[in-house]
Amino acid sequence: MSEDGLIRTGIEGLDSILLGGIPRGNVILVQGVTGSGKTLMGLEFIYRGISLYDEPGLVVVFETSPDKIIRDAAGFGWDLQKMQEQKKLQIIFTSPQVLEQELRSPTSLLLETAGEMGAQRIFIDGVGLLDPALGATNSPRGAYRDLLQQLIESLNRENLTTVLSLERGNDPYAIANVEVTDFLADTVIQLNREPNGRRVRRSLEVLKSRGQDYEAGEHTLHITAGQGLEIFRRVQAPSRLNLRQQPTSSAKRSVIGVEAVDTLIGGGIFDGSTTMVVGVSGVGKTVLGTQILREGALKQGTRGLLVSLDEHPAQIVRNAQTLGLNLEEQIADGTIQIMFESPQELDIDAHYARIIQLIDAQDVQRMVIDGMTSYSTAIGETGVYRDFFHAIVAYSKQRLMTTFFNYENPEFLGISSYMPDFPVSSIVDNLILMSLVEINNSLHRCMSVVKSRGSKHSFDTREFEIGQGGISLVPLKRCVVQAAPLQSYSSLLSRAPTRSPLLGKTNGAAAVQDKE
Repeated sequence: MSEDGLIRTGIEGLDSILLGGIPRGNVILVQGVTGSGKTLMGLEFIYRGISLYDEPGLVVVFETSPDKIIRDAAGFGWDLQKMQEQKKLQIIFTSPQVLEQELRSPTSLLLETAGEMGAQRIFIDGVGLLDPALGATNSPRGAYRDLLQQLIESLNRENLTTVLSLERGNDPYAIANVEVTDFLADTVIQLNREPNGRRVRRSLEVLKSRGQDYEAGEHTLHITAGQGLEIFRRVQAPSRLNLRQQPTSSAKRSVIGVEAVDTLIGGGIFDGSTTMVVGVSGVGKTVLGTQILREGALKQGTRGLLVSLDEHPAQIVRNAQTLGLNLEEQIADGTIQIMFESPQELDIDAHYARIIQLIDAQDVQRMVIDGMTSYSTAIGETGVYRDFFHAIVAYSKQRLMTTFFNYENPEFLGISSYMPDFPVSSIVDNLILMSLVEINNSLHRCMSVVKSRGSKHSFDTREFEIGQGGISLVPLKRCVVQAAPLQSYSSLLSRAPTRSPLLGKTNGAAAVQDKE
């Protein structure tokens, strides 16, 4: 038994939702519709108890033969047959009527078997079948409650932590069963299976659990071949970290390592700050993100993570290579990680959990999330999208991890809103705008720092180039005779930049002089 009096289920993610586990001796009801994963959860509870904690267990089934149970479990890598041979597991195939007689008998063979094995866990699949009113119209409704209560008392006397599965249905008897069993059980876990567009989404919700706190709300549930169940905490759930002990800001300022950005932002940014980079497609956001991670790894020894829904890692590495930004060495030694997930089947709870796991495992200090706009398309729900963003920002600050978000603005020339479909620019610490401006018959890339909290940043709009080594600012004095530099124009971020005749003439003369 653990020091905190909790029994670990061993199911991936479930103990975290239960804030450590379930009080030993609790009766746990797992209820849901067909195909939601009830039987699998009960079996995994028993299997993990044996394999991880050396706690023998019993499985009682009414409708599925032990051979099928063993066969199906093997698909998840669980060798139940071996556990039976080792006397760690006993699968009992019986009927509700026989089990009822067992419970009423002073010398119950079931409980005797549990004692001989030293069993600490038991799973009874399909407890609703114990209802004598099933299939009858004149059976007393109190009989099911009495029988269930007798079952629970018998299992409690043997100090067994019990999982009961119950099928949810719409008929009156099924609804009554759920109400009765919910009341008697100590912990109630609801499993849901529902359509999500053309997909199917599974979720888990703890409805109650006596003697403990837990993470409320619906959490994502996956059934993974070769592993079993995985539960992912919903991104909306508030962090349980002690914010009084966990710093959320730092007075230490570090250079980004990209000279163009460092020049405009005032020499660097605070560690743990968050930065939104807004720009149209093709302006260089991904290049900037790649350069930020590489410079951090090479010059400051910071470990970096690039998260993308748009580009496969091989494509990111190839594109960086053409600019002389060789990422292969950093990827090989683990100083830079690239995480890619297709937006087609994106599950935001699982996606967030994998990001956090990777950050913790690799001790990531710089992160770039490339393509925030793709999240909006993949998730579909504005509220969940916003919750994901807030969760990432909060986690970044708690870890003092410097984070950059790349957001694609849909406006090509001129900007009327930084983030028209997702206005969260006020949340981040720094806001960098990368734009295209049209002058005469050519496009120019330009960069502006719109805000940088706690920093004395430049409000100048500067032209930049993308070439070998990545992004660099165009020198102020560099200019060709045929076209004036950006400094000769005003209203560069509007749809109609205006040239100053006097300033253009002065800059033009200076350019000719420089050329000579």
